[in-house]
Amino acid sequence: MKKIFVSKNENVAEVVEKILGSGTEEIILVVPKGSVLGESVSNFHLLKREAESAAKKILIESVDEEILALAKASRLVASHPLFEGERRSSAISDIVLRGAAREEASEDAERAALSQKRKPAEDAAAERRSREIPKVAIESSAKNAPVAEDTKAETPPVRGRRRHSGKKLILATLAAVIVIGAAVWAVNTFFGRATITINFKKTPWLYEHAFVADVSTKSLNFDKNTLPGELFSSQKNGVQPYPASGVSNVSQKATGKITIYNAYSSSPQTLVATTRFLTPDGKIFRITNQVVVPGAEIKNGLITPASIDAGIVAATSGPEYNLGPIPRLTIPGFEGTPRYAGFYGEIKTPTSGGYVGRKMVPTATDISTAKDKITKDLKDRLLMDISPGSLPGFNILNGAWEINVTKLSVNENTNASGSFSVFAEANIKAIGFKESDLKSFLTLLVSKNSSNTVLADMQLNYDQAKPDFKLNTLSFNLSARGSLKPAFSPEDFKSEILGQTTEKTRTLISGLPGLSDAKISLWPVWLSRIPSAASRVTILTN
Repeated sequence: MKKIFVSKNENVAEVVEKILGSGTEEIILVVPKGSVLGESVSNFHLLKREAESAAKKILIESVDEEILALAKASRLVASHPLFEGERRSSAISDIVLRGAAREEASEDAERAALSQKRKPAEDAAAERRSREIPKVAIESSAKNAPVAEDTKAETPPVRGRRRHSGKKLILATLAAVIVIGAAVWAVNTFFGRATITINFKKTPWLYEHAFVADVSTKSLNFDKNTLPGELFSSQKNGVQPYPASGVSNVSQKATGKITIYNAYSSSPQTLVATTRFLTPDGKIFRITNQVVVPGAEIKNGLITPASIDAGIVAATSGPEYNLGPIPRLTIPGFEGTPRYAGFYGEIKTPTSGGYVGRKMVPTATDISTAKDKITKDLKDRLLMDISPGSLPGFNILNGAWEINVTKLSVNENTNASGSFSVFAEANIKAIGFKESDLKSFLTLLVSKNSSNTVLADMQLNYDQAKPDFKLNTLSFNLSARGSLKPAFSPEDFKSEILGQTTEKTRTLISGLPGLSDAKISLWPVWLSRIPSAASRVTILTN
């Protein structure tokens, strides 16, 4: 026996060629789920007819219940590979599939006509066999006659054994019937399944209206078409280096930071801008802004110095002021007083930027381009904060936000690689709403007009979003599309049909309002009732 695997898109003519071209008389035809052969029962009628004409026997194997049902309707042997040929599928088609029934009836008529054509030949063969049988019987009787005479006295014991064997046969048959009946009952009770597909007629639905999402509103307002809104905000900053394209003679002073210590008293000390700090080798740095050095902590006569950081700049230009770290710098202004030893500075990170000579410098175009780039990068980062993935459940419409750049400064001093830097800071505000609230609004709107109708296949399109961050509101236009169909609860209907006969179930389905078509599929094939267990009944609907 040879297996022939059919692809999904192979038509019946191509499959017939494979069957006729095989070198074996018995073939297993493996048909995949969704095969084009399943589009019509006539495909299987044709397969059976061509196979019989070529004296080939075919068996259909598939995991597709519809394929198995169509093969069975064509009187082909069909089986599910997972159930070793025992599984059968039944599609009850008195609710739909009338076309398939007509095809089968037409094929039955064709087979009946073919049978009439073959009947004379079959009758002649039967007549020949009837003439031959008596001859064989007579020859057998002549040969065995003496034996029959000799064993005539032993006939009664033989009849007794036959009666005993007959009783055993009856008991064995009865036991087999009981076992089979128990197996059938077990399958029906514990393994029987039903899948019911119900499709309803749909009516196109269109709704267009202006809406408002209001941050101060906590519930839906049907009179004003208002939804609860939500205000979102975020702030970001960043500094980025950019290459300078200009060249100039420059004279730059080194800059950095100094930590100023108060080890003198518990009183704070004010130091004015340009206060000098002296390095051990005589170089002067000045603080760029006024600072107040906090008072030291004095406990049990011991002083714990307090400190503060401040920006410094070299007294003169040049690379020789690129210094550090320096553990102690004195304050010349306190020299000759007790504060001279109690106040001092420390450069922890080397100063930099001191330079005299030709150097790369940013042009006006460099600065403008750098500002545009850092502003765009900052806006992109802020928009990521209000993206759908960042705000699960909320919808931020295009244009429902506002970005403000609050700070943008340029440091034109270039580093050793010829780059200058730009610092930017910006914030974003956005007003959003939950799309689930809007869908609930539309669903309730439909149910208010018709309690027996539900809205399905909803599609929403938004336009003209306009935020107002003074009132914290968002106005927009909505265009909604969908379809209306009868209200139907699969679970309620399931509880109604559990344990019912298939005929009763058909009647109940046929009585559903707005029904388009339906199908009942049962396993095993002999089930006459819907299973009583809800877990073994599946209801599918559009």
